Amino acid sequence: MSSKESIPMVKSDDHKFWKLDMLAKFSETILEEKERASGTEKSSSTPPPKWLMEVMMKEKNAHDPKLIIEKRLHASDLSKVQSRLSMPINQLLSSDFLTDEEKTILHEPAPDPVKSTRKEGSKKGVSVVLVDPLSKRHEVEIRRWKIGACWSYVVVGGWNNVIDRNKFEVDDVTVIWSFRYGGGKLCLALSPLVRESKHSGQSSSRRS
Repeated sequence: MSSKESIPMVKSDDHKFWKLDMLAKFSETILEEKERASGTEKSSSTPPPKWLMEVMMKEKNAHDPKLIIEKRLHASDLSKVQSRLSMPINQLLSSDFLTDEEKTILHEPAPDPVKSTRKEGSKKGVSVVLVDPLSKRHEVEIRRWKIGACWSYVVVGGWNNVIDRNKFEVDDVTVIWSFRYGGGKLCLALSPLVRESKHSGQSSSRRS
C-alpha cells in the first residue's frame, strides 16, 4: 500500500462537518437578525401589561395577546375629516395578528382606484372591536391603505367616535395591542396615554 493510500480521510470529513456547522450557525444568526428587524422578537417576548389583562378579563374566552405598535398620534390621526388612525405596516412590532382570511380581505384591491379618494387600498374592511384608553368599546374596521409611499393598516368606520370620547392631543403616545375573544373575534386595545410635558420634557402616563 502506498503512503498516499494510507492517509486517512478523517481530516477532510471533519473539515466538511465543521463547514456545515458554521453554515447552520450563520443561518440562525441571519434569522435572528431578521426577527429583530421586523420586531417579531420584541413582540413575542413582551408580556401583556396589567391594564391589558384587565381589559381581557371583561371579554369571554379572551386569548392570544399581541403587541402591534407603539403609536405616536399625529394631526392626521386626530382629523375629523380624515377620520382614521394609521398604523404603518413597516413600523409594526407584530405582523401576525391577522388571520390568513383577514389578510386576504384586506389585500383585495378597490374596484376603481382612480375614482377613489385613496389612490390605492382595500375595498373591504375587517370588523373589529376597539377598546379605548377609557376602556370604552367601539365597533370599527381595519382597512389597508397606501398613504404616501407607505402601506398602512388604518382604523376607520368609527374612529371619530373614539376621538370624541377621548381628549387626545398631537404627540400623545399609545401602545396598541390585539387579542382574540369569543369565537376568534379580533379586538384592538389602546393603552393609557403617555403625554410629554412641553415644559419639563418629562413623560407621564394618564387616562383621558
